[in-house]
Amino acid sequence: MERCPPGASSTLVSTQDVHRRQGRGREVRDVDGELDFPSFREHSMAELSEEFQGTDLRPTDLVIMLNRTAGIGMRMAEGRVHRPRRLSWNAFKVLYILWMAGDREQHRVSALGGMSRATASAVVKTLVRSGYVVQVPSEVDKRTHLLALTEKGQEVVREVFVEQNDLLTDWSNRLTHTEQDILKMLLTKLMDSSG
Repeated sequence: MERCPPGASSTLVSTQDVHRRQGRGREVRDVDGELDFPSFREHSMAELSEEFQGTDLRPTDLVIMLNRTAGIGMRMAEGRVHRPRRLSWNAFKVLYILWMAGDREQHRVSALGGMSRATASAVVKTLVRSGYVVQVPSEVDKRTHLLALTEKGQEVVREVFVEQNDLLTDWSNRLTHTEQDILKMLLTKLMDSSG
């Protein structure tokens, strides 16, 4: 129950009544007393379509689903592959970038990994402490340093990659190879158009 704002009638008003007045009268299905994601998504799209009639909500729904799906893959990899090695998803990204692209300046690694510079800096410090990465002076610009994988870093990124790829293969095989290729093509189209 909610109290009415000052100056209004002093009677108690139910939250359900408040939501009804705000256009939120539909019930949301819960699983074991908790709202599950499919129900939440369906409910929120129905609410938004009622409140913003005539608005194309597919872009918002698409991004919500992309974010959710990417999060599932990342959490699986982090929980089963990275954390047992005291790594994170961002740590893997840094190791992977250095493995694939070679020695790079930290700001280039953060750009390639889609991380803020502050996040990349914190991750790199941890990787340096763990002995996976070293900072070496640039031969081109003595004021800057390059990040480089150590031998230990090369070993761990290869091990993690193989284990993670096996895990993600099992997960992504819910789609056929053709469906995976189409999805990658569509995602590439979205990424290429982002400027």
